[in-house]
Amino acid sequence: MTYFAAQNLTTGSVSRQLALFAWPLVLTNLLQTLFSLMDAIFVGYFVGPDAVSAVMIGGQSILFLLTFSLGLTAGSQILIAQFKGAGKAAKEIQTAKTVLTLALAVGIAAALSGYFLAFPALRLLQTPEAALAGARQYMQITSLGLPFAFLYNATAGIWRGRGDAKRPLLFAALATMLHLGFGLLFVGLLSMGILGAALATVTAQVIAALAGAFSLYRHGGFRRSSEEAASYWGLAKSSDILKIGIPFGLQMGLLNLSNLFILRLVNPYGVAASAALGAGSRVTNLLVVPMMAIGNAASAIVGQNLGAGKPGRATATVRWALVYTLTFVAVTTPLTLLFPASLIRFFTDDPEALRIGTQYLTILAWGYAGHAIHSAIGAAVLGRGLAFYSLLSAGTEALIGRMALTWIFSSFWGLSGIFTAQTIAPYLAAALSLIWYFTICRQNAISVDKYHS
Repeated sequence: MTYFAAQNLTTGSVSRQLALFAWPLVLTNLLQTLFSLMDAIFVGYFVGPDAVSAVMIGGQSILFLLTFSLGLTAGSQILIAQFKGAGKAAKEIQTAKTVLTLALAVGIAAALSGYFLAFPALRLLQTPEAALAGARQYMQITSLGLPFAFLYNATAGIWRGRGDAKRPLLFAALATMLHLGFGLLFVGLLSMGILGAALATVTAQVIAALAGAFSLYRHGGFRRSSEEAASYWGLAKSSDILKIGIPFGLQMGLLNLSNLFILRLVNPYGVAASAALGAGSRVTNLLVVPMMAIGNAASAIVGQNLGAGKPGRATATVRWALVYTLTFVAVTTPLTLLFPASLIRFFTDDPEALRIGTQYLTILAWGYAGHAIHSAIGAAVLGRGLAFYSLLSAGTEALIGRMALTWIFSSFWGLSGIFTAQTIAPYLAAALSLIWYFTICRQNAISVDKYHS
């Protein structure tokens, strides 16, 4: 199993180490984004534009619940990386077990919330009547898969914190292939429509999550004992798991709350506008997630090197992350500006949705550089365990850029104003991340040295 061995990220060429560790994360995030796109593609091809709008709106609501898992596990990944770098294997494994326990507990709560609050939530979003029933059905069924989605994200974060980015890639590929197969079967062959799309999502999530958990149990040194089980929650209270995980979870939650706010502003413009927003946002996510993956990889490397007492390598990692993310922007921005309609056409060929979606991508492309800077520089902040400052950056982007500005701009310029505010928002987060990097990060960091053995 040497191919899947956890990497020591504290030695060797920094640029090469980051590239080797980041590429599986980039592919993993692309596969996960493709996973989230498939239902819209299936119903767009086999059902129609109303179904696309329903899946887009219901899926965005589920994503809001899911991001608490992404935040919790991504924040906890930093502690695992720091323990790994410091050579504290027992703390590393105990921390990971606590993360799994928390992920399952929060996943069950999220599933119950999504199922029972689906209808009022969709009404609050001003979901178009033509899409309401389908969005409710999609949201309720996919809510049932949330505990498994939370478990999957937890196991992936644990492996990445330990320096193994290839194993999560394998499980992401498994989930995507299963989703493709079940989607073609349920939506295409059996003509089950939105119901089939939701069932395909949940079935793939369950299988991939169980496979990931089994792999962690077999190959991660996680075999339980009754004594260890009794210590899991105690560790959660005594360590910085919640200190890092909760702010990062709130950060992801705020960003997705802002997505729901934008969706509510757009929905009154009709089904075509909501379908265009859904398609455009998914294209944008597909192009932005590689930069986020590079930042995620960099934060794990920063954490390991700080744990190992090598701050110089941590600084060099952030610089190379910025080089890689800006290089990616130099490719994706022209691509989006040249072929916006072709990208939207993957999801819908409705003329009005194509027109609005093309406008969306043409404006949003100018915001990619903000995402690049924030992803790279934010790795220094989060890798040091300074999750509160990361929350301030993301909170500013969400509350001021993506909510306040979209509301103000929409009053004057309608849809184009909403899209313009979304373009400005990531630069607000990038500016604050730069401020934290040149001030707070030079003075503060969570150190694993304070943890008793």
